[in-house]
Amino acid sequence: WVAGVKSDSAGDTRPRRLEREVRSVELLSSREKLMAGLPNFATYFGRDMMMTALMMRPIWRPEMSEHVIAGVLRKLGPGGDVSHEEALGGQAIRENAQEYTELVGGYSKSIRAGRKGAADSALATARSILADLQKVRENYHMIDDEFQFPVLAARYLADTALSAAHKRAFLLDTAGGGESRLARMLREMSLVSAMTGPYVLDPVATNLVGFVKRNTTHWRSASWRDSDDGYAGGRFAMDVNAIWAPKALEAISSTLAALASLGFKAQMLDSISPDLGPTPLGDYLTDPRSLRKAIATWKGARRHFEVGLGPGKIQERVGSKLAWLPEAERHYWERTMTDQGELGDSLRFLALSLDSAGRPIRVVNTDPATDLFLGADRDPEAVLGDVEPFMRPYPVGLFVGGLGPVAANDAYAPREVWVRFRKDAYHSPRVVWGREVNLFLLGLAARISQSFDASGRLRDATLEPYVHSLRDALEKTRAAVDTSGLEHSELWSYRIEDDRLVPSRYGTGSDVQLWSTTDLAVQFALSRLPPQ
Repeated sequence: WVAGVKSDSAGDTRPRRLEREVRSVELLSSREKLMAGLPNFATYFGRDMMMTALMMRPIWRPEMSEHVIAGVLRKLGPGGDVSHEEALGGQAIRENAQEYTELVGGYSKSIRAGRKGAADSALATARSILADLQKVRENYHMIDDEFQFPVLAARYLADTALSAAHKRAFLLDTAGGGESRLARMLREMSLVSAMTGPYVLDPVATNLVGFVKRNTTHWRSASWRDSDDGYAGGRFAMDVNAIWAPKALEAISSTLAALASLGFKAQMLDSISPDLGPTPLGDYLTDPRSLRKAIATWKGARRHFEVGLGPGKIQERVGSKLAWLPEAERHYWERTMTDQGELGDSLRFLALSLDSAGRPIRVVNTDPATDLFLGADRDPEAVLGDVEPFMRPYPVGLFVGGLGPVAANDAYAPREVWVRFRKDAYHSPRVVWGREVNLFLLGLAARISQSFDASGRLRDATLEPYVHSLRDALEKTRAAVDTSGLEHSELWSYRIEDDRLVPSRYGTGSDVQLWSTTDLAVQFALSRLPPQ
């Protein structure tokens, strides 16, 4: 009954699964926010809400995007930062107590150094925290959500299902504080414009948007692969720089045009946000050509992450990685490679990240699924090039039969990266993420649909091989994930037993997870594909 899927006499369980997902969305929804998951993550996560809203747009009413946008803007930081996560209850107490302890320590140091003013300030702040240890705290240290917000906002403003009057009223609403939503939205877009500014002025790899230091030797993993070693120790994430940053700037351009059509001309925006003036966003507002130049520059950021390997190099690196594995795993993957007849072709992919010097850390990854989903303007050959690593069998590519595309393949990276991922498996070659599977399937379905006209005929007969390849990738991925029996989990893993790969749950995954419910959007998209 959902997305055209009906039960049959063979005992099809899909309707019940889809009903469970609908009820999961209901369970995770409140008037204030959408929670990320249950029983884990039962709180606001900006990234989870925005990614889910983007993926669910075809089946959600536009008011749901509005609800998510309002929630993000209500928690926006003073500098325009999007809150990644709110800390409630015991977590808030722990974080507030830690800050209190640090402030008291700072007070003591200032007293010993004779800095009375600094000491008094630290003590006053400490007292205010102690007075309300359960006060909700916001975590602003992620950076991908900054770039996701403009994309969601632009798509909301472009939605023809809402009237111009409705959109204006929403933007001018001051719910949650004295500022209008539009003023906060401009502040957020101004932050994004500033973050991307250095690369516009000098497009070298070290001017990309980078992570901050976590300690003296490590960069904080501040995008969706947010485990300690999720980006293999890299400073510049591919997803942030090659995908989200260009898309965010395009979205800002669309948003400024939409605001003008709603009656918010440049002079009015200046009065709503007086600080725009001498900022990159202010320049873009008065000189749209400079924004077009910035977009074009950032579209070239992809080149920093491009990696190409010939058969010889593949054989060398994969052989070294397999020799490093425990015997049972080594034997299984060696047999898999023999059965698949791999190593015959070269491999091209976008590296997971760059190191602090701007050099690619050669980890194959599923992040290009986001680009495929967002609809990057790429020709069929380029699209198939992005799809290829997903379908090359692991340990050469990402595809594992009976499991799905693993989140990463570190065979081509240095040994230290193998060790990192072995110790920290959350975003490693040991897991498949449901989020990434759904992004990939939605992206494939969209590309297939775009190849047909309204009557269900190919727009161009020469697209037939292209569409066939996309359908093949879609069906193989669906079959592998379905076979795992874990396709509705947040993420899942595997173990090798008796020379067999056995799919298994991942320990810290949520049973009810917000972006796992985006399978509803996947099923809807699949139901609308033209027949073969």
